Amino acid sequence: MGALRTFRSKREEYTSEEVTGRSSNMQQLSDALEFQEDEIMAAQDRLRSIKAKLAVLEGKMALAITDSRKRIELKQKRIDSARKALQLIRTSCIVWPNSASEVLLAGSFDGWTTQRKMERSKTGIFSVSLKLYPGRYEIKFIVDGVWKVDPLRPIVNNNGYENNLLIVT
Repeated sequence: MGALRTFRSKREEYTSEEVTGRSSNMQQLSDALEFQEDEIMAAQDRLRSIKAKLAVLEGKMALAITDSRKRIELKQKRIDSARKALQLIRTSCIVWPNSASEVLLAGSFDGWTTQRKMERSKTGIFSVSLKLYPGRYEIKFIVDGVWKVDPLRPIVNNNGYENNLLIVT
């Protein structure tokens, strides 16, 4: 019974101030815990919002990548087509074997828009090299300022004009 009496006397020694102080500390801890829970919930909300925005951005990126791949495929097809077309180009050497001091060449190969100067060799033969697609072209020489056809080449009549025929195979 001595122990029971000691316990009762110790219990009575606790004042109401101590109980109130502990109660106040418990309330502060409870408030701090509630505040931290609110902060965690707010952080979780922000995280959900960021994840949603990230999902939207990932979707937009996926669409942009798909669109870019389609454009790349289209451009690659155009490049391949151009390569094939370039393989068809042939170099054609056109000569003017007659005497002259200057010879120019014009033709349907560029819509008659330019007059290309032909180079004179040491032997006096004028020549020019053109890169052309296979086909039929009309050409004419401007010899010392006068439009002329080469009588050794095939001649065609086009709207009253005589031109030489150039066939690229």
